[in-house]
Amino acid sequence: MSYDKATVKKFILNYHKIQDNNVSYDEDVGIDDFFNVNNQSETHEIDTSNVEDVIFFNELETVIETVATEKEYNLFLLLSKGVSFEKVGSIFGVQSQRAKQMLNQLLDKLS
Repeated sequence: MSYDKATVKKFILNYHKIQDNNVSYDEDVGIDDFFNVNNQSETHEIDTSNVEDVIFFNELETVIETVATEKEYNLFLLLSKGVSFEKVGSIFGVQSQRAKQMLNQLLDKLS
């Protein structure tokens, strides 16, 4: 399967923006609160607005995992989580420009 390089690059660099980062968990729930059957559980509406993006990300991740090196795969994961090229470069011990080149090389493997 081949992918349009520019579209995939834009998708990877913007994927973190579509994720729901507002999910919070109440860690102060005690065992009595957890097993209390008198309280009604809250219902939450499931957000299905970005299902296609998540499916595409999962498909892309599977393909990248098969063609990429470990470093390229980690680069993909970091960038898709919104980590900047500067930070990625410092993690890998390279300049941000080299991190961009690494992404382009990975995208070349997909097309």
